[in-house]
Amino acid sequence: MSIVFGTDFSERAMMTARAAAALAHRSGEVLHLVHITEYGSAGRTSSTDEALRREVRSRLEGQAAELRSGDTRVEIHLLEGTPDEVLVEHAATVHASLIVVSHHGQRAPRWRIGNVAERVVQSARCPVLVVRSASPLEAWARGERSLRILLGLDFSPPSEAAVAWVRKLRTLGNCEVVAAHHYWGADAHVRYGVPLSPESEVTPEVEEALRRDLTARLGDMPGSGAVWVHLDPGLGRPSDSLVALARKEEADLIVVGTHQRTGASKWWYGSVSQRIVHESPVSVLCVPASMASTLTIPEVRRVLAPTDLSEVGVSAVRHAYSLVPAGGTVYLLHVLESVGGTTSLYAPSLGSQGSTFPTAEQERLAEELRGLIPPEAAVRGISTRVEVVHGRKVSEAITQAAERHSCDVICLATHGRSGLSKALAGSVAQEVLQSSTRPVLLVRPE
Repeated sequence: MSIVFGTDFSERAMMTARAAAALAHRSGEVLHLVHITEYGSAGRTSSTDEALRREVRSRLEGQAAELRSGDTRVEIHLLEGTPDEVLVEHAATVHASLIVVSHHGQRAPRWRIGNVAERVVQSARCPVLVVRSASPLEAWARGERSLRILLGLDFSPPSEAAVAWVRKLRTLGNCEVVAAHHYWGADAHVRYGVPLSPESEVTPEVEEALRRDLTARLGDMPGSGAVWVHLDPGLGRPSDSLVALARKEEADLIVVGTHQRTGASKWWYGSVSQRIVHESPVSVLCVPASMASTLTIPEVRRVLAPTDLSEVGVSAVRHAYSLVPAGGTVYLLHVLESVGGTTSLYAPSLGSQGSTFPTAEQERLAEELRGLIPPEAAVRGISTRVEVVHGRKVSEAITQAAERHSCDVICLATHGRSGLSKALAGSVAQEVLQSSTRPVLLVRPE
């Protein structure tokens, strides 16, 4: 693996090159020093081309000699073409783990949108470090100071990839990490199935659930330095929130994941990472979603087992218990669908906190759920929690319960409907499968 740095020999690029070299030395990787020349077609001759190549190569060799302090390995490359495209292609050729560019480096041609740094972020297959201030990064890489990192954290694959890179940085040196999550309060309440409160934008229950789940996404952070989660509810753009927080926290580096959207999807959804690269007062590390690791084996500790208490519906319960190890928990859930399928977001919380249904009815249903607990569950050290909730839609209530309890898997039975019966009656299992962010195990009728 290696680090690729594109230089245009400007003063800012020279400062960034020293930070890239220090980072390569710290991580034990080769630094590929690249200069890309866009030759014009007018007045070109073989002699002028050769003279230009000799001059540029001499400058590259001089810069490389300056960067080869200690045992830092530096290789030079003089290439020709469109800077952002050639830099990305060369990074793929040398299997680069990181591309480093200076924010105020070479401009792209007028007919191409954005500068070179922004276009490299858009198309690179590896993380891209866009450097605004090189000195904090260089001092950290040399072990002279701690690095203050602002991590953009949410529940998307790009964010997972960004978290992985923060872990990698903490193995290289001391890092203080602020993991910031910007969100709309109403969305968070819908996510967890918790009614809104007219007294506050976010209820303590939802804030606690968000902090729990975001902390879980961070996982065990290696290395040294404080790590904490910052919740920022509001209607503004996430990019604006992160940039403002970077100034407030005096961060040295913002780390964000990127979907690398293009075309219509970029126009419709926008690009948080590109806005941050453009507006950030500090350096930005953009990590593509493709860098998210899929090789780790997930641990199943909490399983949600929804049931309509029919013969088919209860058939998945025993399979739910088979997934959970000792010390794990199975959540048995029954959903009472609202008449007409609508419930106000400001309605009182239902189930264990209270209900518009008679208490005796809730108790009867909860007792039926308890009757489904296999006798050997307690022997195996598996605990059970029972919940009867009221929801606008059964599938929605199931996915909300899975989020609320941070379940690792949803295990439910499917009635096996197809064709006309499926079209008329619908399929709760299919709706859960389509809308849930959690893994779903479907148990077919025996």
